[in-house]
Amino acid sequence: MSIKRVVVTGGSGRVGSYVVRQLLKDYDVVIADLVAGNAEAEYVQANVMELDELRAAFKGADAVVHLAAIDFDWKAPDEQYININVRGTWHVLQAAAEMGVKKVVLCSSISACGLSEMRIDWTPEYLPVNERHDNKPVQAYSVSKLVMEQMAKSFVDGTDMDVICLRPLAVVLNETLDDYIKFVDAADRHWLFYYVTGEDVASAFDAALKTEGLRYGTFFLSADDTSHPKPTLEWYQDVIGPLPTIANPRLYQQNPRASIFSNRDAKELLGWQPTSNFDELRAQAKNSQNK
Repeated sequence: MSIKRVVVTGGSGRVGSYVVRQLLKDYDVVIADLVAGNAEAEYVQANVMELDELRAAFKGADAVVHLAAIDFDWKAPDEQYININVRGTWHVLQAAAEMGVKKVVLCSSISACGLSEMRIDWTPEYLPVNERHDNKPVQAYSVSKLVMEQMAKSFVDGTDMDVICLRPLAVVLNETLDDYIKFVDAADRHWLFYYVTGEDVASAFDAALKTEGLRYGTFFLSADDTSHPKPTLEWYQDVIGPLPTIANPRLYQQNPRASIFSNRDAKELLGWQPTSNFDELRAQAKNSQNK
């Protein structure tokens, strides 16, 4: 599969700008969005709710990276998450298939599994959580992401198009690092302290585009470590409760601060490698504040 021209829906957004900057190194990139973004990339105005606009945007494209969606942070009404994230993704897949696109890389989310909702009745069944873990989302945003993945599989089964679904964890950008640190350091924070950097998310989309022979897959994009300063199995018991089954004890022996979420599949099947270390990110943020 030879990929040269890549259309990025939502390429003008916060994460989209990181992805576009990465992809410009190796591809002819077209941003398909409501507003223009990176000046170095070609831009076409396109709304994911308008099929004809997507068909026009995807003409001549070898691959599509689909980032356009309503993010959880927007706190939108439930019906908007379902309408735009689900129907918009269907439009992207439909238009891509009609226009002969070879591969689509979808931006799903950790939310697809439901564990990000932090419900007391839905905690990890084992650690680290991988892509074979059960999914039980109940919030509209989370449900929209899981439905997107299932729709993607239907197009793989029904067409010759390959679709890879990436599940980024909490994406930490250079411009949001300070806020993220304040969030995780808040007293009595009830959370799973996961993250991945914008740069590493961008390299994962690049890796997915370059991966050949993989028709479909879902992949967590997680840093190797957590954003909590204590060993993972220690803070988990303090914050969440009794430990579930530890499916890979050696992981937490070799890296006591290893993530709750496994990135093994992304490493082995996509050739992706996260580069961050949260201790270094904390030091970076502190140095910036002192300047």
